[in-house]
Amino acid sequence: MRPLTIAGISFWPELWKPRKNLKALIGYLHQAAEMGAEVIATPEGVLDGYITRELKKHKLGPADKETKGYARRLAAFRKRQLAVADTIKSKCIPALQTEAERLGVWLFANSLDHRRRQSVFNTTFAIDPAGRIVGKYDKIHADFEVVNRLGRAHHVFQTPFAPIGVLICADRQYPEAARSLALAGARVLIINSYGMWGEGANERFIRQRAYENGLFVLFCHPGESIVLSPEGRIIAATCGWEHVVVRRIDPCEAVGRGVFGSRAMAGTYLADARGSAHQRKYNDIQARRMKQR
Repeated sequence: MRPLTIAGISFWPELWKPRKNLKALIGYLHQAAEMGAEVIATPEGVLDGYITRELKKHKLGPADKETKGYARRLAAFRKRQLAVADTIKSKCIPALQTEAERLGVWLFANSLDHRRRQSVFNTTFAIDPAGRIVGKYDKIHADFEVVNRLGRAHHVFQTPFAPIGVLICADRQYPEAARSLALAGARVLIINSYGMWGEGANERFIRQRAYENGLFVLFCHPGESIVLSPEGRIIAATCGWEHVVVRRIDPCEAVGRGVFGSRAMAGTYLADARGSAHQRKYNDIQARRMKQR
């Protein structure tokens, strides 16, 4: 591991306009790279404008499934969604791969990902400085996104700087999500988001995820980007007139391993294929009871 300069991009993408959003994003990518960024992240839905927020307008929430005309409304929305997702897949993502290679940066960009048949995912693409998509993370905690397929697993992306974990928006509300990434070795956590932001509940969530896991956290939202230390302190953030935040961090300072405090304590939390000491003791007791029967 070695120090890195990490950057978050914040701007409000327009709904259903991937090409226009791409042009704006590329401008901010160049700005971040000129400021020395080596790893750059975007808000959630940066290319599509997070069209999922229109589901409520079209009465396509989970509670609307039994209402009249639901199937028709859903089919119409999905048709339009697929058209946007196809533009993103064929035009926008290749353009971002080219820019990542041109700038020599790691890019964690979130948008729609159209895959098998009509399956669309809310996905963060991990693109390396060679312009290759080295992995994807699909949003898991998103039952309300009825037009998207849900992810099944968390991923830690290996970079020359540090292992980087990714969460998307609502994922940050679940302690187990960040903990699983820390246990898998992540030292930096990127959160691509479009939902709540600012002081209050969101700030409590992201500060707690940083503190309880001993991770650096980069939270990227259209309204703000924030960098947090492993102690849960805000160490950098955009102001109202800024679109890019850049911060130099040393991942060696992150505790990692999903633990409060120190690496010494972390040793008590390491995954054991046989289970915890408590679980092993319980299993031994159960085994003895079975023999006595």
